[in-house]
Amino acid sequence: MFPGDLRDHIFASLDGRRFSATLSFRADGVVCGIGFALEKLAELGCEVTFARADGEDVAAGEPVLIFNGSAKAVAMAEDRVIGSIAKASGIAAAARKAVELAAGRVRIVSGAAKKLPEEIKAQVRHAVHVGGAVGRIVDGPFIYLDKNYVRIFGGVKETLAGVAHMTGFTRVIQLRGELRSLEEETKAAMDAQAEILMVDTGKTDDLDRVSACLTTGGNRSATCLAFAGDISLERIPELATHDVDILDIGQAIIDAPLADCSLDVAPARAVDAAQPPLELNLLQKTELRIDGVTLDNANLTDAAAAVAAVLELPPDKVMVIDVRPGQLALDLLVPTVRAERIFGREKPLLAALAALPGIMIAPDAAAHSDGILGAIGMDEALVPELLARARQVAGDVRAGHKRGVLVFPTGFELQEKQIEDTNTPYLVKLFSQAGFPSQAGDSLPDSLHALEAALRVASQDCGLVLTTGGVGAEDKDFSVEAIQRLDPDAAAPYLVHVTKGEGRHVKDGIRIAVGETNGCLFVALPGPHDEVRLAAPVLLQGIKQRLDKHTLAERLAACLRAKFRAAHSHYHHG
Repeated sequence: MFPGDLRDHIFASLDGRRFSATLSFRADGVVCGIGFALEKLAELGCEVTFARADGEDVAAGEPVLIFNGSAKAVAMAEDRVIGSIAKASGIAAAARKAVELAAGRVRIVSGAAKKLPEEIKAQVRHAVHVGGAVGRIVDGPFIYLDKNYVRIFGGVKETLAGVAHMTGFTRVIQLRGELRSLEEETKAAMDAQAEILMVDTGKTDDLDRVSACLTTGGNRSATCLAFAGDISLERIPELATHDVDILDIGQAIIDAPLADCSLDVAPARAVDAAQPPLELNLLQKTELRIDGVTLDNANLTDAAAAVAAVLELPPDKVMVIDVRPGQLALDLLVPTVRAERIFGREKPLLAALAALPGIMIAPDAAAHSDGILGAIGMDEALVPELLARARQVAGDVRAGHKRGVLVFPTGFELQEKQIEDTNTPYLVKLFSQAGFPSQAGDSLPDSLHALEAALRVASQDCGLVLTTGGVGAEDKDFSVEAIQRLDPDAAAPYLVHVTKGEGRHVKDGIRIAVGETNGCLFVALPGPHDEVRLAAPVLLQGIKQRLDKHTLAERLAACLRAKFRAAHSHYHHG
């Protein structure tokens, strides 16, 4: 006997490998339960690479979820993830159909979740809402007085009298004609000014009788009329022709069949789970050309989806952009790719295309790209060595704050070219000569939102982002605040204090800032060129020494304070 979970023994030889799986519907449907499924996948340690949103319509065969994980995790996901989606999606689809059949003439309610076990009530109610119906007969506080309340009190009149002291609630009362005639029950409800009357018999004759009584009594416009009683979806169009405001549909929605889900694992491919993913920037070279392809009434959407599956990308991130004799061109609508999903993937990509109807692949077919995507055609045997080497280089880059430097000058004067930008060329040259690839960014306006957005985008690819200017005490200075938006714990020491409210000062001092997020260091320097030349060598030395942000900020501030204290009265911003 094998102790513990048998899957540990079954997959023992696959330790360290990860597998990709796709969950799809076998028939057209409405997606629901994604949030619950993502929780389950997170518990299993799976990585989600694509997920639909609740409420999306999907066609048969289209992916709902794409994820990867260990062999055991993927195997366990078949039970846990399908269970999170299949029932909820079935309910959402039934609710969607009910709403469509109602065509806006009546409100569709499905409150039957109250009859279900507590553990699944939240999922069921969520599915009803995703489908476009509602789970409550009315928004806000209400009292639902069903047939048993009426029986306990001895009649509709007595029941409503019993709750007359409960103000602030909408009163919903069932009318079934058990203890009195429907007309008498309706009159009692009108006299008590009940807000919603529920005809819970399933008989349209009863509904019409209550409607006639309300109309005759002059209360129809002030009273909401609801109808329930084992209503099938097929009855909705006919029922909507009657005088009714709400149809409460329970079993036909809650007992909807499961969405027919399929979870398919991609053919095995080893990925070292102990290694971090290696993300590569495509540098806008996103076109992938495949030579040696012959098409005969092929479905290009299916072709793009097949390529996406091999590269483990969401299907909507790959599109066919050109078809020529013997060639198929695709575009990857992503800025970066993982090396593990690109290197050496030519053979499985060609095999996936060859498996599609109407696509013939020549023996000498090959994939090409002008950029990093060209690595798709490398020899599979060389991939592990190349990945290891690439990770080593990436590790060295991360250890040195990624080495890439971007310089943003700020200020109206520079944007309007009223003054020359001497800071950016100096900083780019200084850091480039020190071995840090550097480039100039666009001049940024005196806007907190613009600065924050530019820094956030730059942090995706750069290890060091510098701004010059915008560190003063005026209402147009936002460089420090932009860094603090990205890193609330940013170091922002004062260079000099000023009197807030005096002159143009809306802040109490001039500061610099050093912050960090996602492995990117942000530094806000003053604008005047002599201050930049004074601080830049200190900054470069601190980067080389890998100082923490607080120590680096204090060193920069120390070298600038003496000058600022002597000259702050005529300080200007670049």
